[in-house]
Amino acid sequence: MKTTGCHPIPWRPGALATLLAVAATLASIGCGGDSGTTSPPPPTGATGTFKGTLVGDAGESGSGVVTLTLPGASTSSAVPAGSALMPVAEVALAPVAVTGTLALTGGGLVQLSGTYDASANPQIVLAGGGYGLTGNYTATNGVFSGSATFPDGKTGQWTVSANAATVKVFCGTYTSSQGEGGGTWNLVLDENNHLTGVATGAGQLQGTFTSGSNAISVTYNGGTATGTLDPTTGGGSGTYDAPSTGDTPDAGDWAATTGEF
Repeated sequence: MKTTGCHPIPWRPGALATLLAVAATLASIGCGGDSGTTSPPPPTGATGTFKGTLVGDAGESGSGVVTLTLPGASTSSAVPAGSALMPVAEVALAPVAVTGTLALTGGGLVQLSGTYDASANPQIVLAGGGYGLTGNYTATNGVFSGSATFPDGKTGQWTVSANAATVKVFCGTYTSSQGEGGGTWNLVLDENNHLTGVATGAGQLQGTFTSGSNAISVTYNGGTATGTLDPTTGGGSGTYDAPSTGDTPDAGDWAATTGEF
C-alpha cells in the first residue's frame, strides 16, 4: 500500500466556522464512544397504535374498524461512531413498515400491511384482502386519514386516531327525513374528547365531545350534526343538517347502534 506524507492545509476564511459546525453535528448525532449506530427520533406522534374506521362512499355499503401499528422510524444511513461524518441529508428518516387489521362490519378480519414515509404524498399506503388505503398524518390531533378502495373497485374514506387502547369507535347509521335515503355514520372518539369519523356521502367528520353531558358537535363538508354519545354502551343518537349539499339539501337523524372498543 502506498503511503503519503502529511501536508499542511492552508488556512481559508470560514474554516473555523466549518469545523465548529461539523463538531456540533457530530455531537448531535451521538457521544460517549458507543460503537453502535444512532437514529434520529421518529416524527412526533406518528408512531404507536391507532384505531378508527373505514366507510364506503355512496354505492358502497362496506365499513369496519381499522387498527394500525407504526413502529419507531429507522434511518436510511445510520452513522457508526468514530466514522467519517456523513452528510446530514443522508441521515434521513426511512419508510417504516406498517401493519394493521380491518374488522369488517358483519364479520370478517382483513390483514393490512404497508409503509409510512413522512416525506411522501400520500405518506401512508396500505393494502390487504383487496382493500387499499392511502392517506396522511395530521399532528394536531394525532390522526391518519385518507381515501380507500374496496375489492369491488368502489371507493371510500378512513380515519384513525392515536393511542388505540383509549380510542372508542361508534358504528352507526343515518336516515334522511327529506327522502334522500341514508347510509353509514361512524364516529371515532379519542382520549382528548376529539371526534373524527366518516359517513357515507358526507366524507370526513370532525367534532368535539363534552364529558359529563355526553353532548357532541360535528361538522363536515356541507353540514353539521349534534346529539349525544355514551362511551360506556357505545350508543348514541342525534340529528344532522346538510343545507349546502348541492341541489339536494338534506336533514335527518343518526344513531350509533354498536360500539367497538
